[in-house]
Amino acid sequence: MTLAIRGEIEEARASGRRPNFNGRDLSGSDLSGLDLSGVDFSYALLTGARLHRANLQGAVLWSVKAIAADFSGCNLRGANLATADLTRSNFRDSDMRRTNLTGATLRGCDLRSADLRDAKTENTVFDDILTDSSTRR
Repeated sequence: MTLAIRGEIEEARASGRRPNFNGRDLSGSDLSGLDLSGVDFSYALLTGARLHRANLQGAVLWSVKAIAADFSGCNLRGANLATADLTRSNFRDSDMRRTNLTGATLRGCDLRSADLRDAKTENTVFDDILTDSSTRR
């Protein structure tokens, strides 16, 4: 599936369009290391997806369901994750500066060494999260 997704992204960008995975079921996909900047994942299912070290800068992940997804080491600067269900996801070592997390659920997430400076966190659920002295908020 990763090759098909990579192909869709390259095709959209070559034709000057913004890649769009709105509402798609990408559960369990391995998108690690891909340049997904600006991609629209609104309402997508990303449960169990692996996005380790992916570039998601400015991506739209509005209302995604990404339970137990791996966002470790990701660039999520300026991404929109408002109202997303991110329960038990891994954001360790991720750059989440200026990320919109308004109304998102981050229950049981790993935020160790994550950088959340200037993130919008109104009505965000941060229950049972893992942090350390390197987590910045």
